[in-house]
Amino acid sequence: MNPVLVLSLALTLTPPVLALPPGSAVTGDQTAAQAAAVHLTLDQAIDDALKNTPALATAAAQERAARWKADAVARGRWGQVDAVALYSRYQDDQPIRPFALQLFGPTGFAGLPWDRDQLHYGLTFQLPLYLGGRLAAATESSRLQADQAVLLLEGSRWEVRANATSLYAGAQALDAVSQAIDQTLTALDATRQKVSLMVDQGRRPGLDLLKLDEEIQDAHARRAAVAAERARVQGLLLALVGRDPSLSLDVDPLPAGEPQLTAARAELTGLVQASSPVRRTDLVVAQAAAGVRAARGAMLPSVALRGNLMANDGLSLGEQFTTWDVSLAVSVPLFNGGARHADLAAAREAERAADQAALKARLDRQAQLVEALARLDASRETVAAARARIAAAAEAAHIEQIRYDTGASTVDDLLRARARELLAASALAQARGDQIAAAGRVNAIVEKEVVQ
Repeated sequence: MNPVLVLSLALTLTPPVLALPPGSAVTGDQTAAQAAAVHLTLDQAIDDALKNTPALATAAAQERAARWKADAVARGRWGQVDAVALYSRYQDDQPIRPFALQLFGPTGFAGLPWDRDQLHYGLTFQLPLYLGGRLAAATESSRLQADQAVLLLEGSRWEVRANATSLYAGAQALDAVSQAIDQTLTALDATRQKVSLMVDQGRRPGLDLLKLDEEIQDAHARRAAVAAERARVQGLLLALVGRDPSLSLDVDPLPAGEPQLTAARAELTGLVQASSPVRRTDLVVAQAAAGVRAARGAMLPSVALRGNLMANDGLSLGEQFTTWDVSLAVSVPLFNGGARHADLAAAREAERAADQAALKARLDRQAQLVEALARLDASRETVAAARARIAAAAEAAHIEQIRYDTGASTVDDLLRARARELLAASALAQARGDQIAAAGRVNAIVEKEVVQ
């Protein structure tokens, strides 16, 4: 029985959901455009992904919105001024303005301005003087929310880099597998030509030719499966970099060298603790503390300076009077059914939950680093083993080819050797692709180019 080649490429990423720009829909008129292959290097793919990924544009917009929101809350300390207007029609004549010195004037009470139809308009203002720390807490909470948006954007950029690296390495590995299949097909085709002559001369049975044809067709099927997987990977990568996924993509071959860790293991621990997900949870803790202060401030008195400047018109009399007042308002909360105490208790529990979430984020991020480094170390061993395996498999296939040509072995022995050679080449390509993806993952976790 011929061994079956199983190709599996583990790409640990979330496929990006992207919308194509207007006018970029695929139509029948784009055949020529699709035929033209797009060539990207790894650096170009990463740069294009960082520029064109909608997820990053969304995160950037959210960061700007959070900044404006924080600015809006901070400006609340300057109070507000509003223009107001009021038209009133009463059942009887009413004084246009409150009683004042006119009551004691020469005309007395009867000389006061009375009118049934009145129009009042002017300006009102209110300036908060003391709110029990609620405004300061709200301002700090909004600023912390904006800082979280900045860290979310930073972390998203590193995740996009890791995704682009993983997809690009996947395409490179699949290209290497396809090349190995082509080399196997070339060797099998050459062998078939020799066997066909031998069969015609009666030196080999026709069964050998049938077995070779079966193996050749199986290799063609494998190549088609690899091409389908390559189309899927290149579609995801093109979508990630903001290009039409239906285009053809050329990538550089797998690099000759291997990625190397340039930082000490102890340094990586400090980098992880300073990564954006960990810092974001620290900001969540600070925001929860601000919520506690705001809830506590709701139990304290508030002081505000208020005033208005109004024009008061008697529409029937045609007279206008201007009034103004300034007041210092003090509000002392006394009773609201215990709602403020419940809010304070909820804020304190939210702060405790944020503390535990921050601890969990630190531990999870550290665990992710341990896993990523273990995968990187394992990939080095896998690549080394695959290189040794492919050398042995190539030599074995060469020997079996000579033995078969001289009649010292059967076609089954030759086909098994060719299959092992193809499996070894495929394993090496996959191992090298996984190694590049593992290096990108380590960089994304520590958010620094520590593996190059």
